[in-house]
Amino acid sequence: MRRSFAVVAVAGVACVGVQVPAWAAVPTAPTDVQVGWSDAAAGLVRTSWTDTGEANKLRIEYKDGTPTADWATRKASLPNEVIGGQPLFNKIARIRVVSVDTAGAESTAAVSPWFDTNLLGQPTVTAATALPGGALRLAWKRTAVTDSTPNDPLDLAPGPETVNLKVGMPHYDMPEAVFPQPAGASTGVVPARALPYPAFVQLRNEWGTVWSRYVMASDMKLFLRKVPAYGQYGRPLVIEGQAGQDSCLDRDYCRLWQGAGVPVTMQARPSKTKPWQYAGHYTAYADTIYDNVGFETAGVAVGGREYRFYVPAWTYRYKDEWDVSAAVSTTARYIPTQSYFRVVGFNTFTAKVGQAVKATVDVQPAGTVKADLQWSDGKTWRHGAYIPLTKGKGTLTLKASGRGTTRSWRVVVPKMSMNGLPIVATASRTFKLTVR
Repeated sequence: MRRSFAVVAVAGVACVGVQVPAWAAVPTAPTDVQVGWSDAAAGLVRTSWTDTGEANKLRIEYKDGTPTADWATRKASLPNEVIGGQPLFNKIARIRVVSVDTAGAESTAAVSPWFDTNLLGQPTVTAATALPGGALRLAWKRTAVTDSTPNDPLDLAPGPETVNLKVGMPHYDMPEAVFPQPAGASTGVVPARALPYPAFVQLRNEWGTVWSRYVMASDMKLFLRKVPAYGQYGRPLVIEGQAGQDSCLDRDYCRLWQGAGVPVTMQARPSKTKPWQYAGHYTAYADTIYDNVGFETAGVAVGGREYRFYVPAWTYRYKDEWDVSAAVSTTARYIPTQSYFRVVGFNTFTAKVGQAVKATVDVQPAGTVKADLQWSDGKTWRHGAYIPLTKGKGTLTLKASGRGTTRSWRVVVPKMSMNGLPIVATASRTFKLTVR
């Protein structure tokens, strides 16, 4: 944990034992040792005392048995006051002052009242919500801290508490920024900014700073990598895509990371003027071999529609660390639907001139329309005959003509509408007939 103190440095002097004759008088002990704040916001403690003009040594003593440490020295020619020092935090301490004569003999110690050096309770993030544009809303609570020395000279009511939301990590080459919050705040918002970035709750009082665990605001990536040009009525409509959080903290190695699986919703609508409707739910999982974070739809084509994919606001939490991203959706993609030919063709591949040949069509959707039986002259498709379809099915018998020829044929079903959705005009596969 980092702590930042603004202190006035006072050179420390090592304690060296000095032998003096037993008859030599020790200096007179100081009296009235007092501690108070010189500048609480800067963490500067003021220590004062009364003596008879000797030099002084100041040490800090801790109640829990932590070794006593040098605090400051003071020449006899200077006022009996020291501003500065850096106590250990979350301790109970007091200042010991002794007078020192020119031979190095020390008086007995005079002590200040005990005081505590408690930091604020460490904040724990309780809610993290990614907002549009890279903003982040945080809520937090703090651990209660007991005042070990009520009404000690360094108690402040209320203390100079500072609450900040801080983003960035210098060792990841990420610019840092601090966003002050009101004292006592338990919620706050990091303004919109480029993703990804880590955010922390930072609480500071006169003794130092405590931090929450980080919340990583990530950029949810969602894109389609395989979209069919057409769907066939009643047949699977397979769309492939990827979804995952963009983790690029070190700017060198980036990957899409999906945590426990990103939920992806497919939505559809018949036209731009209609509302989006639910059309399927999928989960993006990682392909550990190729480092993909993919999903694949299992829908069915039922007519021309616009499609888009949507990932809601995503939160992944492990203990007190969070990874969050805002909701995101793809742009709309229109996929037309063709008719699906279940059966199409003649009942034979070869026929004699004048022989009856039967053409059969079975198509979905089961519309009642006229299908166009066409043949190719090698350059263009020409109309041959109409085949009436009833509920998608129809037959036509014709006589073979054109001795010694082999022609390519096809059936074209006109555009139609099924349940209010358009089906485009659709040509079947080609099939051949040889006439002898």
